[in-house]
Amino acid sequence: MRHHVSATMRLMRNICVFAFLMAVACAASGQILETEVWVGDLDLRDGAFKVGELRNISNHRGYDNQPSFLPDGNALLFTTEASSLDESGLGVHAVRYDLRTDKATPLPLARGFSPTPAEDGGIMLLREGQVWLHDPRGKLLRAMTSSVQAGYFDRQENGTWVLFINDKDRRIVYYDPESHVLETMLTGAITAPYRVPGEHAVTFVVQNGDARTLHRLDIDTKQVTTLTTIPFPTGGHHIWTPRKTLLIASGSSIHEWSADRPAEWPVVHRFDSPDLQGITRIALSPSANRIAIVSTARDEVVVRNSRAAANDAMAAALAKFPGTSYVRTPEAITHTTDAAAERGTWTRRWRTREGPVELRGRYRASWRRTLGGNGTPSWTLEHEVTNE
Repeated sequence: MRHHVSATMRLMRNICVFAFLMAVACAASGQILETEVWVGDLDLRDGAFKVGELRNISNHRGYDNQPSFLPDGNALLFTTEASSLDESGLGVHAVRYDLRTDKATPLPLARGFSPTPAEDGGIMLLREGQVWLHDPRGKLLRAMTSSVQAGYFDRQENGTWVLFINDKDRRIVYYDPESHVLETMLTGAITAPYRVPGEHAVTFVVQNGDARTLHRLDIDTKQVTTLTTIPFPTGGHHIWTPRKTLLIASGSSIHEWSADRPAEWPVVHRFDSPDLQGITRIALSPSANRIAIVSTARDEVVVRNSRAAANDAMAAALAKFPGTSYVRTPEAITHTTDAAAERGTWTRRWRTREGPVELRGRYRASWRRTLGGNGTPSWTLEHEVTNE
């Protein structure tokens, strides 16, 4: 009788563990933020917009984003996911990429978002709501702002700042680090403030419901002007060109806007590559002869990496159960525009007093593709079926 009770208890424990496994599997198999940084030559001469062949300079599973060229245009910084992705910025760090040698140098001490060159060769980074200054090798030097819940930043020549405040009102503020006074300029922003070349002004995008509008803040007068309405899905992140036009992306297209024709948003370039269908950011080198683009990865890669991330999350959750694992291995992924079908095998292992136990089977999963309000696609697990 004692043996029977013990076996029954082990069986119930294994059933509970398996139920836990399946719960974790479903929770962990959602979408991940999968972006890559691409760089290529750019020709803006005589009104042209010609993009040379782009190459992936991050090539890393997960989040790679926010490229920023160094002053000489021969290198750039971007941020990469190191351990976890959250609003603190502690789980990401900067990478310096030399375009002449094609060498990437991780800067693990330079933790934070929005790696931006400073005037003295240092690097400004944003983490835990503050801007921090690091030396070129990533060593921390000092805080540049107090803790003000900043989400994006632009530093002015006189040492003041225009900040996006990451609170419920999504404010654009003018910040004086001497007095620590924050002056709210506008609410509802969804982007960083972007410097207008040759002018003491920045622009940013505001969202109200489904409507997105482009605004300008004149630093000297602290006046905000509405420039235009954006008539297509976009995350709003943009960049100004030397010819005083603005570039903004939607899906696989780059639009160019001019204040001379405020209602027009012509497409100046459209990418056919499946790797460049969800562009979120654009950066230009100082002489505008190079362009950096951030895009979500191709659909199959996102699904495969989402599965890999789910397996990693499963392994972490099961670390408290020695000898226990549950891994799904995709064999084939087929997709249409809006749906993907995944087929593969699963392996479940656990340990008993009698020794290790292993079960194998097959699974089928369906994924759904949606187009976000920023114009970029994402994939979410909808359904999964396993069989013994």
